[in-house]
Amino acid sequence: MKANNRFGGALALLLGAATLVAAPHMAHAQQPTQLVAEMQAKFPGEKAVYLDYRTDLTFAVQGDSVVVLARHHQDMLHLDAQSAMYANDKVFNSHFSRVQKLDARTLVPAGNSYKTVKVTDYKEKFEVQSGIFYDDTRSTTWSFPAVTPGARTVTDYTVRHPDPRFLLPFYFGSYVPVRHAELTITAPKNVKISHRMFHVEGLKINFSKQEKGSTVTYRWSADDLPSPPRDDDGPEAAYYLPHLVYFVEEVPSADGQARRMLAGVPELYSLYSGFVSKLDPQESPALRRVVDSLAVGAKTEQEKVQRVYYWVQDNIRYVAFENGMGGFIPRDAGAVYAKRYGDCKDMANLTREMLRMAGIKSYLTWIGTRDLPYRYSELATPGVDNHMITTYEASPGQYVFLDATNKYMPFGMPSAFIQGKEALLAIDGKNCKVVPVPVMSQERSPVSDVSQLVLDEKGGLRGKGSLQLLGYPKVMQSYALDGLDQTEETKYVKALLERGNNKFFVDKYSVSHLDTREKPLTIDYEYRLQDYVQKLDDEIYVNLNLEQPYAHDKIDAAKRRLPRVNEYASQNHTRTELEIPAGYDVEYLPPVAEMRDPVFGFKVKYERQGNKIVQDKEVYINYLLLQPQQFGQWNAVVDKLNAAYRETVIFKRRKV
Repeated sequence: MKANNRFGGALALLLGAATLVAAPHMAHAQQPTQLVAEMQAKFPGEKAVYLDYRTDLTFAVQGDSVVVLARHHQDMLHLDAQSAMYANDKVFNSHFSRVQKLDARTLVPAGNSYKTVKVTDYKEKFEVQSGIFYDDTRSTTWSFPAVTPGARTVTDYTVRHPDPRFLLPFYFGSYVPVRHAELTITAPKNVKISHRMFHVEGLKINFSKQEKGSTVTYRWSADDLPSPPRDDDGPEAAYYLPHLVYFVEEVPSADGQARRMLAGVPELYSLYSGFVSKLDPQESPALRRVVDSLAVGAKTEQEKVQRVYYWVQDNIRYVAFENGMGGFIPRDAGAVYAKRYGDCKDMANLTREMLRMAGIKSYLTWIGTRDLPYRYSELATPGVDNHMITTYEASPGQYVFLDATNKYMPFGMPSAFIQGKEALLAIDGKNCKVVPVPVMSQERSPVSDVSQLVLDEKGGLRGKGSLQLLGYPKVMQSYALDGLDQTEETKYVKALLERGNNKFFVDKYSVSHLDTREKPLTIDYEYRLQDYVQKLDDEIYVNLNLEQPYAHDKIDAAKRRLPRVNEYASQNHTRTELEIPAGYDVEYLPPVAEMRDPVFGFKVKYERQGNKIVQDKEVYINYLLLQPQQFGQWNAVVDKLNAAYRETVIFKRRKV
């Protein structure tokens, strides 16, 4: 479950929208056919290229605040017929980025120059993201006319940013190649601009700084950037695309002194603490009664915390709101309790307030999901965070991260999407602390499938078993099963259990412990598998690897350039018991197969136990981000695993 709230959705939108902005640098005076030939030679196989991709920012001091005007220009050259997929475009308008001017047009080749065809049909609508109840962001969309090979689609638009603390990063690269990317920032000398650059190793960035009168202009540019990798299951663009994050470090105040804005963690926390400083301190009597009832019979402080956490999960519905600054400021705990819904910051504040009523110290916590690669030590801006939770300190230095938006998350485990991240804890009104969120070991997310099989007379198998899931797999499957009607549930369970071949039928199943947090989600089942067993003369061949996870998961290391993302580490244990057919002896049992690597491994073992053959199979995954240098070892494990999957048990008819 992703964090889609304002302390998620809004900043994610700000960051994501940055990949849409582009650039004003006029293409060299070339004939259309010459320009196309040059770009096709420079970027072979590409459908389009940005000739210019630019953002020009102007900072202006207005009283005690700084207003930013951003002028964007993008000029895309279309290189083949399939580039028509880029004919649709949009810009965003919200409390934080107000579009003031927009001009889009197509330059159609006309002999040695171009004919301008303006866009006249612009459509505006509220841009509601998935999982968000209300969003103040609006989009303006349009389609460029007459997009054919050789045409150029050009957009100029101006955006006013009323708050310099919420600015977009600048991406030098985009989803197509970029011939020239450029960012300029012009600001008064008494406004201190700082920046951080990411993933620019090996990229030539030209930088200049020019002072003129009372202003200073910074300029960064890069040329001939290729299109980014398009690998499945890759990380977000911020993990690999070259980009620059700029922010205002100091501005002049009314008394002439410098005022710190976003110089480091203390300044960032000063911003955040301002969001929560005006919460109503008056507690809700009704909420107090709930907390008192939860404390009855609790033997330890941790048990009280767990009861409060589970109560919020069970009774407060997660509904995301994005409405200007209101999207960053939590609502009062009493109001959230009364309405029975709220977004992440509302639920975090409610959890913290309920723990306070119970006499337990906890901390409001800002955190970034794994969509964002930044650490506070390298970048201390609101772009580091997009989520809010509560943190309980069980003992000095031992933290329990409470994300009540994730209603199936067990106490003691952080949401999967914040593993390995840093959390910013609000110790008090002036002090904060940065602490790491642990990565859960594979043992915390076990999946167990135990089944008993018999051969039928038609060359198939009949079986019954029990699938049990804990940790993150339970969370994932609980969400998937939640709210399904009987028909949908039956279809989903069949797909979840499917094995062997496409002649797999579930005859009966039951689901238990969906809402019991301390017990595994359990699916007991009975099934048939037709036309699976092979018989040849007096021998029977049975492959007990009915499920073959990762069998087709080799990575093309020569082509793939991006790391591969995994949601969580896990281990899968399968125990399959097959009754030896009457009148047959065991002719062959496969040997033990095993290969263990830090990120991926398995063990398959067979043994005879009375009149049964028992296969025990363990497969584990132990990474969150698989790096390209690990692809070779991953493939070696897949190869050996596939060899184990090909092994069969052989029975031979007894001689009379």
